[in-house]
Amino acid sequence: MTTTSTAVELVQSLYEAFGRGDIPFVIAHVADDCRWISPGQGIPAAGAYVGPAGAGEFFQRLGGSEEFTRFEPREYFTKGDDVVALGFEECRSRATGKTMSTNWAMLFRVRDGKVVYWEAFYDTSAYANAHRG
Repeated sequence: MTTTSTAVELVQSLYEAFGRGDIPFVIAHVADDCRWISPGQGIPAAGAYVGPAGAGEFFQRLGGSEEFTRFEPREYFTKGDDVVALGFEECRSRATGKTMSTNWAMLFRVRDGKVVYWEAFYDTSAYANAHRG
């Protein structure tokens, strides 16, 4: 079991790593059986992924399709080893040049210092429209 403060600290460290482009750090904290869920149709990184390899594929698709101009985790809520982060982001589609922005929520389930479940909630329609040519 992970303590609540440790779970929040882990999530914050993952966002910090993402912000500096250290995706290997993020992937190193993904459990082998982790379910990694990004919703939406018509969004290049959308899908259900499993484990570090799946999370790596997600980040590869994300980086290949979107350029982040703002990414701001703002609030954290915890219940046991579960952390919900609320934030805001702005991106540009690499394929179309169109911009998109959304408030988001991300759920992290943490066990023994690793993410065992991640799911994002955001305005998928805005992102699908921006990726449409």
